[in-house]
Amino acid sequence: MPYPPFIMLDEKSGLPLYRQIYEAIRRAILSGNLRPTTPLPATRLLSKELGVSRMTVINAYDQLFAEGYLEAKTGAGTFVAAHLPEEFLQTSGFERREHQAGPSTRKVKLSDYGENLAQNSDSILRHHGTSELVPFQHGVPGVEEFPFAAWAKIAQRWQKKPPPLILSYGDSVGFQPLREAIAVHLAAARGVLCRVEQIIITNGTQQALDLIGRIFLTKTTDVYIEDPSYHGARDIFAATGARLVPVPIDEEGFDLRTARKRSRRARLAYVTPSHQYPLGVTMSLARRLNLLEWARDRDAFVIEDDYNSEYRYRGRPLASLQGLDRDGRVIYLGTFSKTIFPSLRLGYLVVPTNLIEVFAAARALTDLHSPSIDQAVLAEFIAERHFARHIRRMRGIYEERQQILVEEVRQNLKGLLEVAPAEAGMHLIGWLPRGIDDRDVGRRAAEANLKIAPLSAYCIEQRLRGGLLLGYTAFNEKLIRQGVKKLGRVLNEII
Repeated sequence: MPYPPFIMLDEKSGLPLYRQIYEAIRRAILSGNLRPTTPLPATRLLSKELGVSRMTVINAYDQLFAEGYLEAKTGAGTFVAAHLPEEFLQTSGFERREHQAGPSTRKVKLSDYGENLAQNSDSILRHHGTSELVPFQHGVPGVEEFPFAAWAKIAQRWQKKPPPLILSYGDSVGFQPLREAIAVHLAAARGVLCRVEQIIITNGTQQALDLIGRIFLTKTTDVYIEDPSYHGARDIFAATGARLVPVPIDEEGFDLRTARKRSRRARLAYVTPSHQYPLGVTMSLARRLNLLEWARDRDAFVIEDDYNSEYRYRGRPLASLQGLDRDGRVIYLGTFSKTIFPSLRLGYLVVPTNLIEVFAAARALTDLHSPSIDQAVLAEFIAERHFARHIRRMRGIYEERQQILVEEVRQNLKGLLEVAPAEAGMHLIGWLPRGIDDRDVGRRAAEANLKIAPLSAYCIEQRLRGGLLLGYTAFNEKLIRQGVKKLGRVLNEII
């Protein structure tokens, strides 16, 4: 029997050959071109006719057998299954389903949360896409400098002969040795005061913020949020239906006095006190103490997002806001995306003792727990001091890369962009001449294969001078120099 004429293979397609064969036969069955009990060619014959290996055809047939499209008759061969739902054997019915798989204008009834997501899906997906490693993508570590040899050695020990317990379901709050290692690190490096029980492992900061939003926020809630601020926090809080109360940032950071004028109902405040995102301002001690006093008096909570405090290049590391808290009012967030690599997707919460159970329950309901082997590898990586050595080494590298960026801008972009060195962080703000639209610069930079975020994209109500977020940590000297030259050509066309 010759092979069915409907099977057309495309060697250049990203779809595996067995999958192309499977799709062609399945489509022929559903459309009625192959009727029930129709015989199909033997795998050896079909593979010869198509010019592929027999195993490729066997894999396609096996999938069709598993899904009930084919059946075998001993001594007779392979046939289209005799019993398929009649509605699927009608061409019009199949075509209708094919059409419905595409975009539909039919109104779908969603929850309030779903409606909020649907209305803002374009913005959310644009803000949370793949990070392109081209100058000047910010928030990405220099992964080429990561000690992968040490990491791989630890990973090999866990993966070569993992204990049975590590392969089963784990604790929703996280792998205990990792929580212990984080507690020791935070006490020494950030002045965080906590017991191991207060640490909950999350899949990065995004999940931590999502848990907070679900636990605290409703459509009748007001939440203070810095202006400008991190997209992730804004998107998550807005999705709950809560009213965002933007609070301007000045030279001392979060302005509580203005916050109180704008809302007296807020019971939650989101801040980045050690290195404000994205402006880089450090919240003054007086402002920190006032914020803690407000939280105590109003029975409120403060979210401290300590996203990149490890990278401070001059002076002593600043103590965390949580370390000043004596009333259990601070929920502390940390992440390994900026210190290890983003795809690891591990972060943590430090919650007040009276919130441990509710956060543990919420964490269990999301995805049970983070990958246990990844947690075990990270715990050992920290315990063996690889993490501390890596951070110290990267501080020196990042400081040098920042200096290169500042000097390159000073020499090549004078009059086009103002950049000053910073004492901490992973990006700098490049200030544009007044009247220049930073979003327009960002779009044109993208056409030159540069990834530059406009400062205005992070503002809610604030109207700041046009600025560009220039990440430098992921790029060596050569890439920084090349990036500045490209940016110079973009700016010269605009200014």
